Amino acid sequence: MVPGVNDDFDSIDATILRSIDAQRVRRLRERLRRTAHPEVLEIFDHVLDLATGNSAVPELAARLDRTRRSLERRCVLLGIASPETLLSLARIYTVQRLAEWSGQPSGALAHALGFSAPSNYRQLVRTILGYPPSVIQRSGGSDRVAQVILKQLS
Repeated sequence: MVPGVNDDFDSIDATILRSIDAQRVRRLRERLRRTAHPEVLEIFDHVLDLATGNSAVPELAARLDRTRRSLERRCVLLGIASPETLLSLARIYTVQRLAEWSGQPSGALAHALGFSAPSNYRQLVRTILGYPPSVIQRSGGSDRVAQVILKQLS
């Protein structure tokens, strides 16, 4: 992306959001690098890049030069969570770390990151992690979500 030349404001926003609190993301990637298969790292790097928007599995598959079905089968063979679960975990992780960094409520940030309503974010957190966002926040927030990600990918 070259600033000033055909700027795509969504791309600029996504780049800024990915760079906020980047040290925390680097630590997670480093921990994964020590424990996960290299192909898992490649998949998760793309998942993290897509976490600031409302992306779906077909977009992830296209980035990895695979079909949706091929990506789903590869995740099974690698023994990791489904692509949908990985995208959900990355979005939850992104909301949590931005909430911690900014001091803003997670529901408002989730809405800004593409969730149609804060209630959709709360429901996703309950579905994926088994607890509401308030419990996740009290039990470590983004660090807690990072532990779940490591468990799902290692």
